[in-house]
Amino acid sequence: MTRLLILLAGAALWAGCAASNPPPLAATNPASPQAAEGAPVARQTSLRTDETTRKSNALLSAAKKEQEKWDDYGPVSGTPEVAPKTDARPEMKHDHH
Repeated sequence: MTRLLILLAGAALWAGCAASNPPPLAATNPASPQAAEGAPVARQTSLRTDETTRKSNALLSAAKKEQEKWDDYGPVSGTPEVAPKTDARPEMKHDHH
């Protein structure tokens, strides 16, 4: 019984994969090689930046400058000019008894 089911399933798969010619496409079908090109469409958008993009770029630029400041000086209060550089090593204190 199992062998019959496997045989029928194999025959169904083989028959489903059999090559057949697709129906011909009419010249008005967009997939047809003989179809005419579509009408040109006027673009509603341009590649220049709009107001929202300019605001986003300004915010990202400010955030980048702030991140660079944090990278250089770390989260310290005061101005970066008086803050120590983070690459300076702090003194290590050890309690030896």
